[in-house]
Amino acid sequence: MKDRTILTSSAKDEPSPSGSDADLAQRLVERTLQLAASTRELTEFAATLSHDVRAPLRSIEGFSRILLQPPYIDQIDETGLDYLQRIHQAGLRLMQMTQEMLQLVQIGQGGVQSEQVDLSAMAQQILADLQAGAPTRRADLLVEPGLSVTGDSRLLRLLLENLLGNAWKFTKKNELPRVFMGRATDEGVPAICVRDNGVGFDQQYAGKLFRLFQRLHADAEFEGIGVGLAKAQRAVHAHGGRIWARAKPDIGATFIFTLPGLAAASTA
Repeated sequence: MKDRTILTSSAKDEPSPSGSDADLAQRLVERTLQLAASTRELTEFAATLSHDVRAPLRSIEGFSRILLQPPYIDQIDETGLDYLQRIHQAGLRLMQMTQEMLQLVQIGQGGVQSEQVDLSAMAQQILADLQAGAPTRRADLLVEPGLSVTGDSRLLRLLLENLLGNAWKFTKKNELPRVFMGRATDEGVPAICVRDNGVGFDQQYAGKLFRLFQRLHADAEFEGIGVGLAKAQRAVHAHGGRIWARAKPDIGATFIFTLPGLAAASTA
């Protein structure tokens, strides 16, 4: 029996019908110019990250790593060693954040490829890899078959890796963890959901989830830097779709996304 999810959403993306055709055309021109300016700013930002930020970070990480090795480490007292290890870890984290931001900026910049993508097979492979990375951990992993769309396989893999990776991560404390990916419906519009029975979150913070470096759980509980969902959102938006989330604390979370052409997916 299929595990189907029917969802409704109050979010609306429909444009306002008010205003003349000339006004609408002017708004479209202004929006196009804003998007072009935003793209240029993102490109400049990526260049700054790549050339002006990563170089000093590599120096901080590299020299601190050298100091943590003989013969230098033998000359540092316990307090100094603690400080040095913190510097090194902070350098590694900043390098990771920089790399994640670069990847975020570059998503969709090369255009979106059009190809037939078997999301079900892709999701099953991602979950198999997660399971292989923790062979002693057992979880109920279910993917509905027949999910197929036309899109960019690289961006769609990025999307699923982040959504399924999150579900895997936030169910790790459950005795009987469960992760499901399958069809959903948002007010009659075909969608796909990734649902888990993990720690969840307070729904009032759902709007913050897709912002850079926004995390609702402490680092000590769950690893991460808060970029994965921003990348997932950017991958969906690059296809012209939407993504949103619903959850309850200690009950679990559901991430729902739409993709153009999903209506034509097999119902098998």
